[in-house]
Amino acid sequence: MSKYQILLLSVFVLTLHSCQLFQSGDDREVVASVNKHKLFKEQLLANIPEKLTGDDSLSYVRSYIEKWANDKLIMDKAELNLPKSIKNEFDSLSKKYKQELYKKAYLDALVEAQAKTEIDSAAIVSYYEKNKPNFKLNENLMKIRYIKLRKDLQDISKIKKSFKNFSQEDQTYLANKSLEFKSLYLNDSTWVREVDIVKEFSVGTEEGIESELFKQNGFVETNLKDTFVFIFIKDRLERNDQAPLSYIEPTVKQVLINKMKLKVSKQIQQEIKEDAIQNNEYKLYE
Repeated sequence: MSKYQILLLSVFVLTLHSCQLFQSGDDREVVASVNKHKLFKEQLLANIPEKLTGDDSLSYVRSYIEKWANDKLIMDKAELNLPKSIKNEFDSLSKKYKQELYKKAYLDALVEAQAKTEIDSAAIVSYYEKNKPNFKLNENLMKIRYIKLRKDLQDISKIKKSFKNFSQEDQTYLANKSLEFKSLYLNDSTWVREVDIVKEFSVGTEEGIESELFKQNGFVETNLKDTFVFIFIKDRLERNDQAPLSYIEPTVKQVLINKMKLKVSKQIQQEIKEDAIQNNEYKLYE
């Protein structure tokens, strides 16, 4: 069913106006109207998820138009019956909220632009070194590589040897055979969370690997039913150990950005004010 057909059906069912689409003053097609408010076809189409089809689309259109109509009806009643003092208060709050959103978006953009030039890798390293005691791990990390492969796979001995030696040539060999493996992870130069590795191997379940295998560095070989598993833990860090910069660099950068926001925001506001005074855009009257 096309969206156009859905619109016709929904309008008919809801009986919000004539089942024939009519034209508004600005030549846009209107599918529903409530008092002075009009719901245009283009607005409705823009809010229909592309993945919806058939009855789901029709149900969504009905629901959307009903909600739109109810919102407009209630809003009209509220504007008509609420005391003027309350409406003025709401209008003032709305303007203030809009102003705050504009200010925040603009200042954030200026700070972000400045951060790109001032917060480089050297600044991140410097801050990390000066504040090392503040950066402790709250979870276990490890540098690990592993391969899961079928027991009936050929060249298992060679695969195992290459996995353990792990020279550049061995890495190329393993990468070329990667499509034959059930799963592999060879980036052992990057810190990963132990909890993610535990989840990967379903530790603690009937078919899982004993968690103790992840408590020791070096090579471990085990199996899961019809699968051989080769694991090599290159390094480990425990909870409360010093957090490595390579792992928390995004956090350190965000700390610096937040600090810059506090400092630069006031500075930028002052500069904008001074420019306005200089350009005669801001005046104080006695």
